[in-house]
Amino acid sequence: MKKTITTFLVCILIAGIAAQIHGQEVSGKKKSIIEKQVDLIFHEMIQAAEDIDYDKLNQGVDDRYNAGFIVNGIYFTRYDSLHNLMKSRYQGVSRQHLAIQKQKITVLSDKIVLLTATGDAKVELSSGNILNVKFFWSFVYEKIDNTWKVIYSHQSNDR
Repeated sequence: MKKTITTFLVCILIAGIAAQIHGQEVSGKKKSIIEKQVDLIFHEMIQAAEDIDYDKLNQGVDDRYNAGFIVNGIYFTRYDSLHNLMKSRYQGVSRQHLAIQKQKITVLSDKIVLLTATGDAKVELSSGNILNVKFFWSFVYEKIDNTWKVIYSHQSNDR
């Protein structure tokens, strides 16, 4: 009897450890829905960036964790400081076009998603000059109040 109880308890312990190792599983159908939702939000933010619409871009970010944002090796502890820098840098920009070359969405759970992308930006300056830039992005999205928001990003470019 003691051996049976011990074996039973060991099986429960192993089952509990195995469940911890797999973490939160997301079904294929739910994963597909999440991927489409995040993809839609991501492309809305790309359109806002092309339109140089800072209010719309701000709506796609939630900085409640102060997780930080990295742009070309510069670490911003708060999104506000990054936002202010972007606004000042883009005063001489008349428009821009962002072409995504590769994009990957990885659903980590039903509330956390990683999106990585690379592409080309064509930035037209008010002076008439055109800059061509290759960009590399990583975004962490969290579902907050039933909406996907960027909570962390890492962006770099290569001219």
